[in-house]
Amino acid sequence: MSEYGRCGGPRFAQLDDDYTVWAVHCRAQLIKEKVWSAVVTDRFASGSDSKGNLVADPWDIMNESALATIQRSVKLVHLHSVTAVSTAKDACDARKDIFEARDSAGLLQLMHELSNLKKDGDDNIIKYTSRAKGLRQELAMLGNQVNENTLVLQILSGIHAE
Repeated sequence: MSEYGRCGGPRFAQLDDDYTVWAVHCRAQLIKEKVWSAVVTDRFASGSDSKGNLVADPWDIMNESALATIQRSVKLVHLHSVTAVSTAKDACDARKDIFEARDSAGLLQLMHELSNLKKDGDDNIIKYTSRAKGLRQELAMLGNQVNENTLVLQILSGIHAE
């Protein structure tokens, strides 16, 4: 069975929202194609032969192949960030930076929501604590563990005297 689909692209889901999964699949594909070293090496352009003609060296060829695979593996919304660069390494770094920034912003937003969590008048205690636990789980998915004591203190601080 071919490793490529009908459009000649890699057989893993295009990058959408889950950067971590995409990065693992993309790395595996690039290793399989034997072009991963173009991503982990910081090397640029080729030299020229004795007549002054530009000659493509093996790294340039690997870089072009790796960059093409990366460009085919992202959805249209992410395409600009991987076509505005000239190396596979820069394309991977650009995607990583964008998703890390987005995750940091999301992390700050969730931390703010948890610290400002208040029990609404129509909430019962179960619904209120479920919201707090949900925020805790989302924070954990972004790598920020909220311990049990902190969660309890946040829950208690959001309950106003009735």
